[in-house]
Amino acid sequence: ITNGKASAEFNFSFRLQPLREGLLTIDPVKVVINGTEFETHAIEVTVVRGTGVAGSSSAPPTPTSRTLSGQDFFVAAEVDNETPYLGEQIAYTVRLYDARSFGRGQRYRAPAFTGFWNIQEDERHTYNTVTAGRRYSVTETSSILFPTVVGELEIDPAVMEISTGFFGGSRSPQASMPVSVTVRPLPLGAPQSFTGAVGSYDISASVDTNDISSSEPVILTISVSGKGNLDVLPEPGWPDMPGWRVFDNPPDTVTYTTSGEFGGKRTYHRVLIPETSGFLNIPVVEYAFFDPKEERYRTISTRPIAVTVSLDATAQANGFPNAPAKLVIEQVDSDIRHIKSAPSSLSVRAEPLTSRPLYWALWALPIVLLVASAGWRFKERLLLGRGEVDNAAFARNTALSMLQYAKQSDSDHFAASEGALIAYLTTRLDRPTYGLTHDEVSSLLTQANISPSLAQEVVSLLNLTQDGRFGPAQLGDSVEGVLDQTERLIDELEWEFEQ
Repeated sequence: ITNGKASAEFNFSFRLQPLREGLLTIDPVKVVINGTEFETHAIEVTVVRGTGVAGSSSAPPTPTSRTLSGQDFFVAAEVDNETPYLGEQIAYTVRLYDARSFGRGQRYRAPAFTGFWNIQEDERHTYNTVTAGRRYSVTETSSILFPTVVGELEIDPAVMEISTGFFGGSRSPQASMPVSVTVRPLPLGAPQSFTGAVGSYDISASVDTNDISSSEPVILTISVSGKGNLDVLPEPGWPDMPGWRVFDNPPDTVTYTTSGEFGGKRTYHRVLIPETSGFLNIPVVEYAFFDPKEERYRTISTRPIAVTVSLDATAQANGFPNAPAKLVIEQVDSDIRHIKSAPSSLSVRAEPLTSRPLYWALWALPIVLLVASAGWRFKERLLLGRGEVDNAAFARNTALSMLQYAKQSDSDHFAASEGALIAYLTTRLDRPTYGLTHDEVSSLLTQANISPSLAQEVVSLLNLTQDGRFGPAQLGDSVEGVLDQTERLIDELEWEFEQ
């Protein structure tokens, strides 16, 4: 939401296989939005005859002939990087090899991805290959993972349930081998402004105007874009802003997956109100991150921006700084102070709040909620062990990984809570919820048979996360309360989704 207007961005990826040589044209794609038709440009592609030798880097690995010997089905899993840095994205790929001449239903059950922050919008495509003297149809599913802990991690086996039998009435589960990953800590020598960002990014800054009056605000827009975990990206280190009063807004995040990499753009909007007139400067904003491909820390920055602030009539009348000097009346002394008058009526002192049972009951309520949440998590672990939790349930694990990462890092807890809840709802509702208004989110939850009271709690939490920068005291002495509140709310949503 920018300047009161909601917007959303959707990206669709298609893998095309040419059927002939020569100049081919990909026709424009048409989209109708609010009754208006939009159209992309046509794309021309020149297809030439191949050499018949597949490149070693682009061809997916296939199991050995001995592994596939005599098997109609086989599931293999791998990661593209077995030794990533903490926070570096890796691709986890599962391939189902099916030698049957006709396909039947398949159901993919992803691992829990414990120790990883998981992007649930998996990419899936199919192709054919010949190995062990047989022709196999291969279904490939890729997930993007971000390790959140250092050390030796093991990704549990992935399971493919395949319909078998003449009418496909029975299912045969096929599991892959577990995959081991060694997560390396970030190297020493981080710059002082480094707050935990890992990836490759660019930064830019702009204002809506460079010439304002002393009673007008200016909107400063800072955009950080690139490849990495944009959903939990730490904020830049904001510099001091002499001559300005600064008001922050929740950032807008747009993410996408392209060629197996997760990236996007996070935009911060800061409202600046001048405290003086004349020529004011908006200083540079630096952003430090660790680039895992270059294996070094990098610091990028914006350029300074000059703004001219002119006095208006109201500012001059109210004695705005740098306005023409006005006569100042100074108090030299004071007379006898007023005697405080007696109250018109007297009353008996009310009973202290701490002596009421309700006061202590409210103090005990968070403990009760934490115990209930722990019980629910224990129950779900039992269900996972019995194979009774389907793929959609892993949306909860993704959200909890985001919240856990936020607790262990210096990232904004309000932004992390909002990102975890939106990511969970996107997977559970099977449609993007980024950019939707809170009323639209509530309507979608109601359509999914979520109780109105719980849907209202979701809206209240989203409002709280957006207002958190202005009033963090609402959560008490610790901002971490919003993370626990988000975790509890996700548990309650999961219970109602499963009913």
